[in-house]
Amino acid sequence: MTVGSQQTFPPVEFREAGSQAVTGASAELLREVAKRLKLRLDYVQSEYAALIPGIEAGRFDIASGGISDTEEREKTLDFVNYMRSGGAMLALAATAAQYKSIDDFCGKSVATLLGSRVIMEKVEATSVACVAAGKQPIRAEQLPSAPDARMQLDLRRVDAYLGDLPALAYLSSQFPGRYGIVGGNYIMTPYITSWGFGKKATELRDAVKTGLDEMLADGTYKAIMTKWGLEGGLLDKITINLPASKR
Repeated sequence: MTVGSQQTFPPVEFREAGSQAVTGASAELLREVAKRLKLRLDYVQSEYAALIPGIEAGRFDIASGGISDTEEREKTLDFVNYMRSGGAMLALAATAAQYKSIDDFCGKSVATLLGSRVIMEKVEATSVACVAAGKQPIRAEQLPSAPDARMQLDLRRVDAYLGDLPALAYLSSQFPGRYGIVGGNYIMTPYITSWGFGKKATELRDAVKTGLDEMLADGTYKAIMTKWGLEGGLLDKITINLPASKR
């Protein structure tokens, strides 16, 4: 079972500095699923924007590492949904208190990951509203990886880094006093973090869902999510192709 992942998305799926081993909540869940299916789990590093093309090209069997289920993406992939999440905003601690939501970023700069379509749709819609109100638009920069986006924030080239709330909260905890989450636990865009499968890979998709169903029933799913501080993202039912827009 080959998994494509950006591997820079703590605490969901990432590599510790100096290590080649992929860890995090998603990695542990997939390892347990693979064990129950009697399959070997192999990882392929891939930039976030290349995850869906990678499935289409047959580079791997599963797209992982923070990809979310959307109605648009379901035209290309099927999804097994495993976590509730949402887009949030990270700013430097010295400026975070100035902002409450994305609406406060007219005339400001933000960074996010290439392929973050849900977040970019929100940024673009807010930017249009900024202009309609006689304000400057939001300037958005899309970058290949989370470290690239964070570096732009550290260098003050952007005013905020937009990403998944669990990842931003984890990042903030690693550098006490350096960053702040805009608006506390403000969710800019709710979504369902998922694993993506090719449209013809229904057998593998259904087997992975069945494995996760078993883990939900016996408590393994909750234990792994809680270990990584993601108990707030627990789903009460494992689903296929059920994005936030349909919940």
